[in-house]
Amino acid sequence: MNTPSSIEARGVRVALGGRWVVDGVDLGAAAGRITAIIGPNGSGKTTLLRALAGLTTFEGQVMHGPRNLRDMAPRERAERVAYLPQSSSLSAMLSVREVVALARYASHPGVFSRSRRDDVAIERALARTNILELADAAYPQLSGGQRRLVLLARALASGAPTLLLDEPTASLDLRHALSLFALLASLATEGYCIVLVLHDLDDVQRYAEHAVLLHAGKVRASGAPSSPNFVGAAEGTYGVSFVDHDRVGFRLRPDAEGPP
Repeated sequence: MNTPSSIEARGVRVALGGRWVVDGVDLGAAAGRITAIIGPNGSGKTTLLRALAGLTTFEGQVMHGPRNLRDMAPRERAERVAYLPQSSSLSAMLSVREVVALARYASHPGVFSRSRRDDVAIERALARTNILELADAAYPQLSGGQRRLVLLARALASGAPTLLLDEPTASLDLRHALSLFALLASLATEGYCIVLVLHDLDDVQRYAEHAVLLHAGKVRASGAPSSPNFVGAAEGTYGVSFVDHDRVGFRLRPDAEGPP
């Protein structure tokens, strides 16, 4: 991983279809913790995440550590920020290892030639996402859940200190969702800045140290997801009532390892 970073966004606005989908959002995401972006469907979560990654036009300011996102060339941005979308349009018959290797292009100006350092980063990313046994499989022939793990491995292989993940557990079964959250928690302790778009409020309560609640493109609440103010705002936004310890719980078994 490169030097740990953080995100400070101020007054971020994104217009789509003639309306403000994200409207004046302030967000702070620190290195070493998991930050969740939540909100009802259509509240602007994915659009905000794409703005933080520099993948859509926005107004306002986004700082990644000391660097303004607008001042970054594409190569620098790729070295600092890794974005995991909900789905990928990649259809070429590349192997899993080749897809993960794509993340290393940002480290090489001109013609890409893999070094020993690149190979180590690729193998480590495959191992950390528990997909080494899929390394030679064709990416387009994988299940949706397996593809998401490959995209996460690609993000890790980049070495970027900031990970932006859009609903990372979508399509994952329970065991691999738990494994993924355990991995993200471990990465946070290593100094990664991790920002997730999540739908499941239980997951937000269990795994996020900080959360931003969006509604109609605006911030409704920001802070610790278990704080009374945040819970009250979530109840009002979603039209639900918070019930403590009302969910059947599972945890990952130490012997629950192996390929997805």
